[in-house]
Amino acid sequence: MSLVCTPTLGQAEPQRVTINARAGLQYDVVRFDAKPGAQVELKLVNTDDMAHNLVLTKPGQRSAVANAALALGAEGDAKNWVPDSDAVLFATPVLKPDSTHVLKFAAPKTPGVYPYVCTFPGHGLLMYGAMYVGVSMPELAKDKNVPELARQGKTEQKQYHAWGNKRPLMYRIFMPDASPAAIAVALKHGQNYCWDAGQCRLRYAWYGGFVDPWPVWRGNGNGLAKVLGTKYWESELPGSIQIGSGKSELRFLGYRKVDGQPEFHYRVNNVDVFELITPLHSVIGIRRSFRIPDNTKPVSLPVGPTSRVAFEHSAGKLKNGILTLTGKEAAAFSVSIGLIK
Repeated sequence: MSLVCTPTLGQAEPQRVTINARAGLQYDVVRFDAKPGAQVELKLVNTDDMAHNLVLTKPGQRSAVANAALALGAEGDAKNWVPDSDAVLFATPVLKPDSTHVLKFAAPKTPGVYPYVCTFPGHGLLMYGAMYVGVSMPELAKDKNVPELARQGKTEQKQYHAWGNKRPLMYRIFMPDASPAAIAVALKHGQNYCWDAGQCRLRYAWYGGFVDPWPVWRGNGNGLAKVLGTKYWESELPGSIQIGSGKSELRFLGYRKVDGQPEFHYRVNNVDVFELITPLHSVIGIRRSFRIPDNTKPVSLPVGPTSRVAFEHSAGKLKNGILTLTGKEAAAFSVSIGLIK
């Protein structure tokens, strides 16, 4: 994106760039160019349902700045998730949904590629772009300074859902690698998962876009929805949670909404199990929170693989991808699956 500056009373008009933060952890403008030393007015518009900012950094410092923002911890909100770093050049505050901020600055005089990134926790892995100052942009498909989806030419947010892209979203729909009773859920922070009501277990998790339901709708229920993001975890162990010894008898009993997110209710060997899946905030990932209030028997939960993700559990012992808990421990426990940077 390049705008022409016209002189007025001896002063060049500032270059005006508008960038929209939108659903799926995306900026709608992933690159633009500016002349060295030019005045720039960058307008950030948050059209999403979660908070975002935009931080412009020195060349090659995007990941370092995003990681430094994560390390702010409890201080993050007060600092708008902008770390005290020489690598930060300019930054907007964190914008709530449906708000706008205009960032005014002079482009650096040294030619180079200057990244910009959303440093709100968990967003920087997907939400970034680049300002080209005094250097030519490469072909978009070969530009490593923009997200993968942008390199694929997917820069427009396609409207797949009649009610918009506001998360959480939930579909009872046919999904790849799941039984016909699959449930696809889009959480906030660009996180998604497939839960299998037929087998009462989590099948896989991914980040980025949600699903394209049209293959199912066009096929009159014979097709499979398409996952639009990138999978980072997929169950490789068969079976659902097990209570006691012997073969588990499963029965799905539905769900209730908690802050728009489904808490699944199912029964294992005549014992009620409740499972709520929520997004992590510090990294790309999810937390599975279980409640098994009326149980005294040992519980085992297949959670593998864990070696390729950042995995945590609040109780029990983990061995060979199986988490085992006493009946008391299983009354309320959680497991977290996060994307390794």
